[in-house]
Amino acid sequence: MTPSEQALLDVLNSAPVVDGRIVETLADPETARLRDELHAVIRGETEAAVLAHHLDGVRKRPTLTSTGIEWMLDAPEGERGRAELVLEWARIQEELPGRLRPCANPECNKFLIDHSKPNSARWCSMSQCGNRMKARRHYARAGQGATSRTR
Repeated sequence: MTPSEQALLDVLNSAPVVDGRIVETLADPETARLRDELHAVIRGETEAAVLAHHLDGVRKRPTLTSTGIEWMLDAPEGERGRAELVLEWARIQEELPGRLRPCANPECNKFLIDHSKPNSARWCSMSQCGNRMKARRHYARAGQGATSRTR
């Protein structure tokens, strides 16, 4: 995972569910708003155009270096970090379509970027949501089996 992918996940996962409640961990309300907008876009609840205002006044300009061209991001004061997050989201959409998605646990509010070859990751964390969901399915099957045997 690249540092910019991790930064995007850190923001996306900054409102975890604890004891059944979403807990806000971001101090900056503008970044929290961006996070909420990204959640809605990734979940298909709204169009990506809602993110456009985070790119107002932002542009990339090429700079020649000894190793080639480096792209520099110009952004208004205080907006650079949010613009970088939107640009990283857009890059992932283009280069890794369908791999940025919500955790499959309906009680979780986190996201994952699936880098697995088969694109089959479902959980934000196997040790947390993955194990919980597998245990629930196991107990549900075991309970159904016991019920059907008693009939």
